[in-house]
Amino acid sequence: METTVVEESPVWVVNDLYQAALQSDLAQAFLKSGIRTLLIVRLQYRQQILGYLSIFRNEIDVETIWARRPDRDDERHLSPIKSFEVWRELKRGQVQEWKTTEIELAQALASHFAIAIHQYQLYQQVNALNANLQCDIEERKQAEKKICALNAELEQRVQERTAELRRANRRLLEEINERERALRDRKQTQASLERLSRQSELILNSAGEGIYGLNCQGKITFVNPAAARMLGYGVKELINQFMHEVVKHSKPDGVRYFLEDNPIYATLQNGTVQHVTDDIFYRRDGSKFPVEYVSTPIREQKKIVGAVVIFKDITERQIIERMKDEFVSVVSHELRTPLTSIRSALGLLARGSLNNQPEKSQRMLEIAFDNTNRLVRLINDILDIERINSGKVTMHKQICNVTDLMIQAVDEMRAMAEKAEIQLELTPASVQLWADPDRIIQTITNLLSNAIKFSPPGSTVWLSVELQQEGKVRKADCVEKNKFTTSPTSYLLFQIKDQGRGIPEDKLETIFDRFQQVDASNSRHQGGTGLGLAICRSIVQQHGGKIWAESILGKGSTFYFMLPISQ
Repeated sequence: METTVVEESPVWVVNDLYQAALQSDLAQAFLKSGIRTLLIVRLQYRQQILGYLSIFRNEIDVETIWARRPDRDDERHLSPIKSFEVWRELKRGQVQEWKTTEIELAQALASHFAIAIHQYQLYQQVNALNANLQCDIEERKQAEKKICALNAELEQRVQERTAELRRANRRLLEEINERERALRDRKQTQASLERLSRQSELILNSAGEGIYGLNCQGKITFVNPAAARMLGYGVKELINQFMHEVVKHSKPDGVRYFLEDNPIYATLQNGTVQHVTDDIFYRRDGSKFPVEYVSTPIREQKKIVGAVVIFKDITERQIIERMKDEFVSVVSHELRTPLTSIRSALGLLARGSLNNQPEKSQRMLEIAFDNTNRLVRLINDILDIERINSGKVTMHKQICNVTDLMIQAVDEMRAMAEKAEIQLELTPASVQLWADPDRIIQTITNLLSNAIKFSPPGSTVWLSVELQQEGKVRKADCVEKNKFTTSPTSYLLFQIKDQGRGIPEDKLETIFDRFQQVDASNSRHQGGTGLGLAICRSIVQQHGGKIWAESILGKGSTFYFMLPISQ
């Protein structure tokens, strides 16, 4: 059966009943009536299904020609008549499929029907209730009439009693109505309280900071999952426990608070809001962590009945602050050294101490100039790495040829290599790479510069690249040497190898951090800033790659960085 069903508002469309699998009696009924297509729409109001709306339609009408009788003797009518007859033969017996607009109209009609049916049912229910109420009233009236008829002779004697009963009845009705109103108000209040309780629970459970409540004795009345998780407990385990003993609340120097000196205890005693930024809490396993917390009193009718404490682990913040302090200290030191040298050289020249020694004066000027260049490089490197890490530098990626990038980088470093008597060997590869060409060249030249600086004269520095895929190097069977095939999962592995003195194994990771050098004194002598490898790592990571080093002391080092080929 060819049907179409819409999930959100169920609709069943049968475009051809002749092709549908129906019961024989039902199929015969449709055939006799000439019905060819069927549209069924569910009548539903909110979550209640009220029935189904079925719309039937015959096959395409091919008998109606136009609004006037044809004149077969008029030659002007012959051509349209023939065209219509051809059309009629083509369309005879074909179904009229349901269009989207017709289905939407049927759905809208069904929605109105559903509302009308629902309202009618409500109307019937109201009428039924009114009828029952009317019956009750009539029965009561009949009973009163019978009582009056049977006790007519006692009417005078019971008038007062009847009046009292009526007054009591009215009071009873008023009390019943009052109780019903009170019950409705109570249910509404209870529903509101449950809703507020649920919202409060959701807020507590979703909060990232630890939150717990204390009563006047300092026992925990509630705690959210974040607080329990940070302390290493389950939520139920902490309820009704003395929080001061659970967290072993201590000062920044590790000395535990006495209960009366605890800032949170002061909140419970005098209602002061305490904001502390560097106290220490202990976890269940005995480990400690620094916290920042705020304790606020809970007041009820102007009386302190407890406190709420919100705290968070500030370990990462302290680490970042220490890193910032170390960074400022290192930068200050790195700036102070060349500035001191420049100041000394210029001081000697300014005082005229070297007026009669032109060679020494020239040397002082060269020292000042070299240190000025070092300062410029240092500041540029600091700004460069900060812009890259903060995302302020946009990588202008484009399709570029790896061979061109490698040749350009080698050409830029060739003069430095010749001055240091270092031979550069290049093994390129004709591969298209999606990257920022200027940043890739900057990475390669930084690594080549380091290799040249720390290689002995007469040695060789190699620059090569390999295509890797799924952990293996795969070279294509091409006629041209060093050509590779690429796939969406391929990536390039660049290698810069030297014959220098090598790097200790314990420093292979730290050399990529800022101002981390194997030999700081020698690096300064070579003109390094200690930021080159950190910049290389930032550039490679911005391209979705990674960088690392391998080394053997006394034999040399190899720096690798890997980049994905595809965009």
